[in-house]
Amino acid sequence: MRINARLDEEYADKLAYIQQQTNQAVTDVIKSALELYYQQLQQQKNPFSMLTETGFIGCGEADPKLSVNYKSILRDGLKAKYDYR
Repeated sequence: MRINARLDEEYADKLAYIQQQTNQAVTDVIKSALELYYQQLQQQKNPFSMLTETGFIGCGEADPKLSVNYKSILRDGLKAKYDYR
């Protein structure tokens, strides 16, 4: 694939600096940059996997059927807390 790009002076200077430091052709510098960026994107994870890997999801404890009988659990908890009978 052939790519034509216009760079402003700042990026042209950066490209020239990289070429001087690495003795690479423009094509090789671009390939290296693309590879690095590609690897960074591959390492990014979605929010759900980040939360599960850190242990945030699943760290709380509750009744396994909380979504079904939350009203009675809340009622019993409030009775115990405020000593209602």
